[in-house]
Amino acid sequence: MEDKTLFIVIGVLMIVAWTLREGIKGLRSGVVEKTVKGSQTPRLIQRAAEPGAYWSYIGVYFGLSVGALLVGIWLVFIK
Repeated sequence: MEDKTLFIVIGVLMIVAWTLREGIKGLRSGVVEKTVKGSQTPRLIQRAAEPGAYWSYIGVYFGLSVGALLVGIWLVFIK
C-alpha cells in the first residue's frame, strides 16, 4: 500500500468514526451538543424539546459518515 493511500484510508476512517460516534451518542442520550462560537458551554438540543433540529443533526452526522465512506472508496479504488 502506498503512503498516499494509507493517509487517505486513515483520514477517511477517522471522519467516519467521529461522525458515527456523535450520531450514536445523540441517538442513545436523546441530546445533541452544538458548539456555539464565543460561548463556554455548548447548546444542548433535546429530542423532546426540538425534534426538527435534533433529527436534522442526527441525519447530518450519519449522512456525513456515509458520504465520507463513499468518497474514501472512490479515492482508493476508482480514481
